[in-house]
Parts: sequence; C-alpha cells; structure tokens
Amino acid sequence: MAQRGYINFAWGQLHYRSINIDTDLPMLIMLHQSPLSSRNYEKLLPYLSKKLRVVAIDTPGFGSSDRLSVDWEVNDYAKMVFDCADHFNVSTFNLFGRATGSVFALEASLMNSDRIKNLIIHGIPVYSPEERKQRLVDFAPPFKITNDGNHLEWIWSRIHDEYPWIDAELATNNLKDFLNSGPDFAASYRSIWRYDMPIRVNEYGKLPNRTLLIAGEKDRIGFMHERAVKLFPDASTIFLKNATDFIAEQNPDIFANVILNFLTNEKK
Repeated sequence: MAQRGYINFAWGQLHYRSINIDTDLPMLIMLHQSPLSSRNYEKLLPYLSKKLRVVAIDTPGFGSSDRLSVDWEVNDYAKMVFDCADHFNVSTFNLFGRATGSVFALEASLMNSDRIKNLIIHGIPVYSPEERKQRLVDFAPPFKITNDGNHLEWIWSRIHDEYPWIDAELATNNLKDFLNSGPDFAASYRSIWRYDMPIRVNEYGKLPNRTLLIAGEKDRIGFMHERAVKLFPDASTIFLKNATDFIAEQNPDIFANVILNFLTNEKK
C-alpha cells in the first residue's frame, strides 16, 4: 500500500505517494496528466518499487496538493520537480511524465539536464500554434458548482465524451480528481498551451537526456506520437498495442516492465 506524505513549500503543500521513500534506490519522480492525480500510479508503484525509489507527486492544484493562488507557467512546474528532489536530498534522478506532466518533465530536462539521469515521456501533447490558440479560447471552461448538482453530470459527461469506452470505476476516479482540482481545473492546461514546445526544443537542437517516448494504440492523444517522434528524433520509442491513457491502472505489470527495461538498459 502506498505511503502518502506532504512537502511544505512557499506556495503551499505538495502531496505525494510512495512505497519505499526511505530506501537508497535510484529515484524516479512521476508526474501525472491533468486534471488527475498521482492516484493514477497507485497500482504501478509496487512493481516499480522493486528497483526504484518512486515518488509520484500531485501537481500543485490537483489531487491533494494545495491549489495555487496564481497561474504558473511550464517552467514553474518544472522547477517544482527539482524542489521536490531537493527535499529528499537527491542530486540526480529519473523523471517520468504523462500528457500534461510530460511537458513539465521535458522542460525540467531542458532546464537542468545534469540532474536528470533518464527521461520517460508517456504521450506528450505536441500542439500546433493554431491548436494552442484555439484551446486557450474554449477547450476547458471552468464548471460552476450548482445546488442541484448539475456540475457532477457535466463532469461525468465530459469524461465520457473524452473516453467513450471508459468503465464506471475509472470514470468515478476521474470524477473525484476533477472535483479535487476545483471549478477551474484547466490551470495546468493553460500553461502548456502558452508554451511553444518546438521553439523551446529547437533552442537545444536535441534532447539533452536519454529519453523514451511511449505511445498507446488507444491513447486519446496517441495521434500526436508522430509529431513527437519528429520533434525528438534522438529519443527511443515504444508503441503499446491496445494501451489506453490509463495503462498504469489497467495493466500496471506491463507498464512497469516498459519503464524498468528502459531504465536498467543504458543502451539506446
């Protein structure tokens, strides 16, 4: 069962899940997709903890982490990753990010690659300028809490619109995470829509860290995988048949093997 803890920062408390936080195994910090939480990795942690000291964090404003008083940019979320590592007195670590979290993980790699051993990106949203502009306009409007509870139906419908195949347990867990993030659940979304990833990456010419791109056949943003491969030609890639956005919950043993095989095999 996962251990849960909090780290105090100037902006508020950061919540995390781990199993073996007190070991001296190599650290892996995990970032989740928005507007969800580190709950996504509860079933995955036991498999990874055999070889890694895993810290799955709730992005500020999501899960059980405190909400932010102002909007952050991508570099703020990336800096938070290093603040977390500093708290555990870890100088270098592996870093994993899913969807929104993958953008924060990428920026952390570009920001301070010397502290990151390996980077794993699970479904990174590579938007065109037109897509980013449109999403800032109307993609994720805040929901309004109503006395009759219609906001619950709105969230439930949104979840099923995005994932028509989703089962009741996954949808309910997602609903809980939506409610935890509050009516304005899109703060982290807005940061990545303001972030010009191609320009940022092209400043460096190539990714500074050994990187794995993971794509799933049934992933909602799987269509962006080809864009990511083009943007990150030096990265290793793996395509998982039948894998959805929630493979960490649905097939944690398979997903753990993908992560551990990459991290324990230093050859590209």
